[in-house]
Amino acid sequence: MRILNWNTQADKLRPGSERFKRVRDHIAQFDADIICLTEAYAELMPGDGQTITSELSIWEPHESRGARKVVLYSRVGWSCVDKQIDSQLPEGRFVSAATEIEGVAWAIVGMCIPWHGYRTSKSKWGDDSLDIWQGACRYLAALRKGILPKQSERQRTILAGDFNLQIPARGYPAAKSDVNQQRGLTFSGWLIPTSGIRRHFIDHVAMSTDLRVESMQFVSKYASDGKPLTDHNGVCIDLEIDDLR
Repeated sequence: MRILNWNTQADKLRPGSERFKRVRDHIAQFDADIICLTEAYAELMPGDGQTITSELSIWEPHESRGARKVVLYSRVGWSCVDKQIDSQLPEGRFVSAATEIEGVAWAIVGMCIPWHGYRTSKSKWGDDSLDIWQGACRYLAALRKGILPKQSERQRTILAGDFNLQIPARGYPAAKSDVNQQRGLTFSGWLIPTSGIRRHFIDHVAMSTDLRVESMQFVSKYASDGKPLTDHNGVCIDLEIDDLR
């Protein structure tokens, strides 16, 4: 199974623009079975298959134009779609679903973990404002306590999206920070093949231990002519089931 994971910086995209078309064409060239885009438009996905999105968040005015924090595509369609609403899970940043590719069932979780400055503006949020990284800590705790336990068998399961965290931590966040400790606890027992592949890489893929990476391609934020496509680098991974597990 091939999965593509990328943040497409939808706040800098306009449907129908030249940059939009270039990003869409770049996505199509990877011919992925599963695509997880964050900060994206559903229209960026291939025309076949099925695309689902997270619910609305507080990301305006981009969402009023159709963008969503998480957009998932399956070449063969989705079932068991869940846009989990949890009092501790920042809104509009999660969607999970199941799909079956060539007779093999997969569970896919798409996420967009809040960045360090999520809701930190006192002037905007007042008494509801958060400390730096507090939104990410809440998200990671909600994943660990309420969502990931549902993946109890942890077989053929993929967690993908914008983690907004370096793995391992190299300053974003600090290695000894609370959010880095939360990240370690939340993803304990999951394989993260994207760990350490680039210093500033934050769009990760985690997977259950019954899987192994056959190949991994780095997805540059720049087009071949050097023009920017987005502000994030992504990844495309070919996965196989580890029959020796």
